[in-house]
Amino acid sequence: MGGGAVAATRLTPANSISFPFAASSTETFAGTDCGATATVVKRYPAGSKGIKMAEPKVGDRDKQGGATQVTSVSVAGTVVTITVRADGPAICDPDRTGVPAGEPVHWKATYPIRAEYRRRVQTTMRVFYESYLFGAKWKLRPKTIRDSRRGGPPGERVTGIRWKRFGGRTAVGSGRLRQDYCRRGDNCPDNGKRVRLVASKAAYCKGSDKIEYLRLRFYIGGMLKTDIPIKCSG
Repeated sequence: MGGGAVAATRLTPANSISFPFAASSTETFAGTDCGATATVVKRYPAGSKGIKMAEPKVGDRDKQGGATQVTSVSVAGTVVTITVRADGPAICDPDRTGVPAGEPVHWKATYPIRAEYRRRVQTTMRVFYESYLFGAKWKLRPKTIRDSRRGGPPGERVTGIRWKRFGGRTAVGSGRLRQDYCRRGDNCPDNGKRVRLVASKAAYCKGSDKIEYLRLRFYIGGMLKTDIPIKCSG
């Protein structure tokens, strides 16, 4: 095997969160003649757990005339198999099909498919805080975080960050504070000091459409220096 491949990160409660997902689609089933069945197989992302089918349910009929019925919905790991059978008059009654006797009756039926499940994902972090949303960027285990909320650059940066924990409900790391607005002769006692970072409130942010930490705190010498709450609305 050639070089350059990177092993996938093993997701655990320490480096990820279990998050609810839903996937919706419309699928077409096709068959020939009354009594025939058709099957659609849906595969959901690796690591999906507790898959529940919101629709269709066994017994549901298609909304194009009700000529087919769902006879089976089964879940095996991340694979869902759905089977429907043609049993309605529009397919089974020769007087309704309009197809000459002895010729095959080809049919199609569409059904809405919606699956709900949980999957482990890693929480991301904004690395550029300017307007909470516009101009923001997101990374896993960023090396530098910039806070420019003072009304524009220059602002503050934490550089050389090393993360003790990241991706789960909370993230903890440390780096050095760089106050870009500090000039020679200014009184900037915290410039260059070690900073402890604590990120929390891992959740989905509708404004960014990302799962991210919604609070970030900087500590210097055990004292809170900066507290950045995220406004998901932008």
